[in-house]
Amino acid sequence: MSSRYSTYRRVAEGMRYTLIATVLVVFLFPFYWMLKTSFEPTNVIYQGVHLIPPKMTFDHYQRALEIEFVGAVWNSLIVAIGTTLLTTAVALLGAYSILRFMYPGRQKAAKLVLLTYMFPHVALMVPLYQLAADFGMLGHPVTLILVHSMLALPFCMWILQAFLEDIPRELEEAALVEGASQFGAFLRITIPQAMPGIIAAGTFAYIMSWGEYMFAYVLMTDSASHTVPVALQQLLGSYSISWGLLAAVSVIATIPVLALFWLMAKYLGEGIAKGAGVV
Repeated sequence: MSSRYSTYRRVAEGMRYTLIATVLVVFLFPFYWMLKTSFEPTNVIYQGVHLIPPKMTFDHYQRALEIEFVGAVWNSLIVAIGTTLLTTAVALLGAYSILRFMYPGRQKAAKLVLLTYMFPHVALMVPLYQLAADFGMLGHPVTLILVHSMLALPFCMWILQAFLEDIPRELEEAALVEGASQFGAFLRITIPQAMPGIIAAGTFAYIMSWGEYMFAYVLMTDSASHTVPVALQQLLGSYSISWGLLAAVSVIATIPVLALFWLMAKYLGEGIAKGAGVV
């Protein structure tokens, strides 16, 4: 009986690892193909399908530097970091006020905060463009930071509410008894305890801002202010596409967000899992 059980267990483990390997291949193969194409000479790319490049070159990466794609990466970093800081701060204060202060409608606000995602974002395109034009903010990174923060804020508040609910109020009350102010207790007690949730919310805001295209294309009218998604779209010619160059700049654009996600995946997964308990 034990030998049969051990056989079933080995078969189950084998099937599990096979499934995991299959999923990894399916999801990682496009990235491998993009990386491979970025190192292939142009004539090799059009010769056929090669799983392993017969020849390798760095010409596509050199061209990526010549077309100043690094400027688009820098613009995306400014917008993404600004969005992360602003969104995390506002979401943390909003979630804290919902959970710690008594005022009419706070419970409904906690439940309805995600309903903003029910409305199509494209409906906001024209009014936001008009507002930015009236204030002379077209092409300014602050405009895109504010818009991206608006898009990421509801989900980040959703995540942070779950983390703040797990922090015992007795800790803050003890700090108040010891003479700390409400804001002091928030800084010394709440923020350190909620740091995993803050990291999860910030990671989500960063990734969302880095890959957002629609508002970046409409609001960043100056070519010098283009972010990575817009700069990638500009490389798609009407009659021909330089696949090697496009693959090279795609690799460059992927590295910052991939590295961040690799470092923060634990907190992001925990934040999404905890956020499910808010609904």
